[in-house]
Amino acid sequence: MPNIDPVRVAALDDAVARWAKNGWTVSSVSGATAVLQRKKRIGWFWNLVLTLLTGGLWLIVVIIRVVNRKIETIVLTVDEYARVHTS
Repeated sequence: MPNIDPVRVAALDDAVARWAKNGWTVSSVSGATAVLQRKKRIGWFWNLVLTLLTGGLWLIVVIIRVVNRKIETIVLTVDEYARVHTS
């Protein structure tokens, strides 16, 4: 593994901390790259409204969505100028 500049490491750590504050978890960190993940959010307001309007039938859809939530992934990389890029 190549030796990474401490300024780049600090920039990556700062970016990871900002994303983690918003609910993302660190999956892996390797050199100048970090992979963050979180489960996709569910809009509870409209699901509650639809559940009430359909007399509970929409609750089946809500349960399926909760059980099968997708995982969002973001890759943070730091270039040689200590700028953080997301993809």
